[in-house]
Amino acid sequence: MANNGNKKFKLCAIRYALCAAMFLLFLVGCAANNPSLVVHSYPFAAGGKVILIQHFAFNPVVSTNVNKAAVQRFGELIALDIQRFLGNANFDHPLVIAPGETAGGDFLIRGTITRMHGGDARERRWFEVFEPGATEVMARGEVIDLARSRSVAAFSLTQRSSYTWLDNDSAVRENIREIAREIAAILIQAK
Repeated sequence: MANNGNKKFKLCAIRYALCAAMFLLFLVGCAANNPSLVVHSYPFAAGGKVILIQHFAFNPVVSTNVNKAAVQRFGELIALDIQRFLGNANFDHPLVIAPGETAGGDFLIRGTITRMHGGDARERRWFEVFEPGATEVMARGEVIDLARSRSVAAFSLTQRSSYTWLDNDSAVRENIREIAREIAAILIQAK
């Protein structure tokens, strides 16, 4: 009988160890996000103002593991995404402009996509807990008060996605959309 109790104890210990190991693997997969940074230089109120959003500077040559032709317009697409998010938040006048285009407005959002890595779709699908194959997009920029000619907020944002069934180009596009959402949130909070 003592042997039977010993077996139950060992089974419980094995179950506990497996549960603890799975929990740690889950935490490793969830906690590996790169930090994002938003700095407000001056207080500002963006509600009821004309917001200009410039196409982000982006050179597809700096991108890796993606189809360079597929990501060619991502600098324009991030601006259009910001416009859509601001429009959904009831901003009256978000306007996308091309670099060098002149338009009157109260605030200008401009930026640069500094890194775009498509990762590896097969690794993302099969080894998601350990985060190999993750996509990564980094963007930095600023919100400028045009009337005062000064930067009121600056941002450096990173978006990673480790687990997705999307191909590399589509997964990177989702990262771009999430960065646009974070940039729009800067102005929504200042509304």
